Amino acid sequence: MIIDNSDAHPDFLWLQDSDFQVINRYRDVLDQDAPALVRAFYDYLLSHPATAAVFRDFSSARLDALIQKQAEHAKGLLVSRLDRPWRESMRRIGALHHHLGIEPSWIAGAYILYWRHWQKALQMRVPENDWTLLTDALFRLLVGDLMVQLEGYASASREADSERLALSDVLMSVLADPRGKESLRPDDLLQQICEALPSKSGSVRLAGYMMSDIRGETLTVEQQSGLLSPGLQLQKSAGDLCWKALGSGQSIVQAVDDPQAPEWIKALRNQVEEVGIFPFGTEDLRGVGLIGAREKGYFQRVGSEYFHAFAHLGELVFLLRNQFLRDPLTALPNRVLFMDFLENARNQTMRHERLLGVAILDLDGFKQVNDRLGHGAGDQLLQAVAQRLQAQLRAGDVLARLGGDEFSLLLPDLERLDDLEVLCERLLAAIHEPLEIDGEAVSVTGSLGVTVFPLDDSSASTLIRHADMALYAAKDAGRDQFHLHTLALDEAMQTEAWTRVMLQQALQENRLVLYYQPIVSSAGVVVGVESLIRLQSPERGLLAPAAFFSALDHPRLARPVGRFVLNAALHQAVLWQDAGLPLRVSVNISPCHLLDARFLEDLQEMLAKYPGLRPEQVEIEITESAPLRDIPEAQRLLVACRRLGVRIAIDDFGTGNASLTYLQRLPADSIKIDQSFVRDVIDDPKDLAIVTAVITASRMLGMDVIAEGVETAGHADLLVKMGCNHLQGYFLSKPIPAEDVPAWVAHFRPAPRTKGFLPPPSILSPILEGHILRVQKFIGALRQENPFPTHVIESDAEEYCHLGLWLRGEGKHLFDMTPQFTRLLTRHERIHQIARAAKLHFDAGDADGAMEQGKLLDMENGLLLTELLAMAGESRDNSKLNLGGFNFEVMG
Repeated sequence: MIIDNSDAHPDFLWLQDSDFQVINRYRDVLDQDAPALVRAFYDYLLSHPATAAVFRDFSSARLDALIQKQAEHAKGLLVSRLDRPWRESMRRIGALHHHLGIEPSWIAGAYILYWRHWQKALQMRVPENDWTLLTDALFRLLVGDLMVQLEGYASASREADSERLALSDVLMSVLADPRGKESLRPDDLLQQICEALPSKSGSVRLAGYMMSDIRGETLTVEQQSGLLSPGLQLQKSAGDLCWKALGSGQSIVQAVDDPQAPEWIKALRNQVEEVGIFPFGTEDLRGVGLIGAREKGYFQRVGSEYFHAFAHLGELVFLLRNQFLRDPLTALPNRVLFMDFLENARNQTMRHERLLGVAILDLDGFKQVNDRLGHGAGDQLLQAVAQRLQAQLRAGDVLARLGGDEFSLLLPDLERLDDLEVLCERLLAAIHEPLEIDGEAVSVTGSLGVTVFPLDDSSASTLIRHADMALYAAKDAGRDQFHLHTLALDEAMQTEAWTRVMLQQALQENRLVLYYQPIVSSAGVVVGVESLIRLQSPERGLLAPAAFFSALDHPRLARPVGRFVLNAALHQAVLWQDAGLPLRVSVNISPCHLLDARFLEDLQEMLAKYPGLRPEQVEIEITESAPLRDIPEAQRLLVACRRLGVRIAIDDFGTGNASLTYLQRLPADSIKIDQSFVRDVIDDPKDLAIVTAVITASRMLGMDVIAEGVETAGHADLLVKMGCNHLQGYFLSKPIPAEDVPAWVAHFRPAPRTKGFLPPPSILSPILEGHILRVQKFIGALRQENPFPTHVIESDAEEYCHLGLWLRGEGKHLFDMTPQFTRLLTRHERIHQIARAAKLHFDAGDADGAMEQGKLLDMENGLLLTELLAMAGESRDNSKLNLGGFNFEVMG
């Protein structure tokens, strides 16, 4: 029975004002390229014999008008809101289609054209955050409109066969009243149709859908009601009727008592007399609808073409399902579809007795590309990487995008683990190849975590978790490599998880405390302390950081722990200062907290909380043994810290893989030589050479150098003689509670051996030689003999040139801002001012003016060298200072 809903509000599929608002927002996008839709209708009408026969006698003008109306229907539908006039119009159109002899299958097929037309616009022009809302609203709008047309069609065919009316009622009743108002899932709609057909029709006993797997090798029952086995699977075979229907694209009706019928159809004997098979689907997601009838000749009597409407609806649902299960950027399967594939692959692997690789892949360096070149370049990179990975995969392998720069892979049919290793190496090599994006060369690497089923005999979700654990192990091991999940890794991850819980509970229960280890200058002055975290465990007592170190840089804990340390250390520094003990306090900051977008806010908040503490009394230590995943961002943040007045120290120098990179790119006031080098400096010539090199480089760059792990008086004597200006270690003091620091400072006396050291060896010679060569190069540039050197004419060049770094670092410590040293700083600044004036003349084409400034520069430089060598106690003959043979006199 057809129910007239002409007076009802158009809430067939719970369309709300919000749905029409999102449709209206993108209406211009969806209306674009209307001629393409017209061409699609022409092709659709004329390429199918059934529709071509209907319109054979139409004049060209009449056919053009009909097709144009169909194309305009999509445009009108977007603004219709399915109001009453629109519904009445659609009922009339549905009735007209019936009178013309157009089957419902053609009507449903036309809606596929609308969806495909909109699908291109959805993929290319709709932002990701609106994509799901828009596709959901459009789907329900299309289904509602189809329902109204079929209502009109059914009304016009009331005198037709009662069975056909019953079938029409099934389609409309399911569409008009789907279960699950909160979330209409395409698969639920198919299941409801399958259940409704046998219940509403006296002749239909069976209704179901089968869908192919991603490799197109197996058809599996997805939805069914009636008689099919839920686990029925049909392997690809030319003789099977379902595969034959898919291959030809034509429906097939098969009697169950036919001796040539497949066994799965014969098994339905005594239940149905014939089975109709109706193919549908897209290129990579295909299926068949199955209808079982009580009597022979049913499909001939009713018209098998009528069931094409259900097949077309299945195609529409599959198209929508495909959109929901695909990543819109790369068209790869998303997480939901990947999990479906994984479940199927596990079952296949058990039957074939092969190995299944499950992998998670993450790009190293993607964020830097995204930040530097923009999100458009990041999208291009992801698309290019997806294509490269696909090119390396075998037939049957699956690549999916889980989100961001994270991909997942299924690697089935592996005979041995060696095959997996070869494939992983090939994938990582493909990622490593440079790309050109927007005219710029871009290079990233990948980290890959893998687990193997059934060696890892776990559920699908656990396999993913294990692969993810292996991925983090690959990253921790240095990146650009793959790591295989093992039981030991699982145990290690469980231990880490327990450690994180322990640290989090200690933070919540105020069981974290700071101890402080003094830092002493080579002159025997206590200049500051390093704050070192401890955890008070009820079961194990006071724990050093080694017991929970791995949790300190965890994304969930790094910031709260870092804020605790900053607050506690600065608060303690204020208490000491109020008690007459001004000490510089060093605070260790984890890489994860440093790179947190809120780090600068945290630091500013703590500095503002303790206004009595000068910023230069606070030093942030960045450990070189923990990797900084984004050095440019770290550089930016540390520069901002220095603008606040806070000092920067590079801790554990020499223990990581980026020592020289950190020294070159990160702004720092102090270098802390790791105790692993200091411990054997007396006995190991290699350690002695390394420590000497670090001390010399630090002094040349104007940085303090602090030796950690000073355990004996011999260590202290040697390090100070080598030029190390700060010491820290158990020889001086172990880490002590805050309340013990004042008494320790009051009673501290330098050991006898630390008195009367020889002055540290001079490092002025290489600095002066470099300075002289740069002056020489600048004067040569005025004569157009070579390019101008850097750090000469820039606004702050006097702070960052070779000599400037030394003057503001070690020079300041040695001469302690004496009047002579103040004059020296002024003369050095004047040299740069003269250089800027010379460059202005040069750029203006005034060669004579430029050379006059060059002579003045040479004279000032001679005076600076004479004063500096005298102050430093050098007995060097100025006549040996070769200024390049430019015949400029060295004055003074």
